Amino acid sequence: MSSEKSHTDEQTHFRTCNLCEAMCGIVIKHDGKKVLSIKGDKDDPFSKGYICPKATALQDLHEDSDRLRHPVERTANGWKEISWADALDKVAAGIQSVQKNTVKMPSVFI
Repeated sequence: MSSEKSHTDEQTHFRTCNLCEAMCGIVIKHDGKKVLSIKGDKDDPFSKGYICPKATALQDLHEDSDRLRHPVERTANGWKEISWADALDKVAAGIQSVQKNTVKMPSVFI
């Protein structure tokens, strides 16, 4: 995955759209704050420059005002912003709790 920086603040990133199983190659141009364009990567060996409307909608998803930009935790009073470290610690604790309480299933079912 490479990225180029031009004499302006415009940057180009070569990525893969992950919105469906086709995994189309995309070229994303942005200025650091705003997505300028999303186009198909003509050099991608699988999609060869083709993208569906879902890939072009990535810009709408990225710029959606309702998009979560930081971890949140549900409290009695609603949602509260928490740090990434706290969020990851809480997720790890939850996974460990499930692992400790998991019943061992037989490897053969009759």
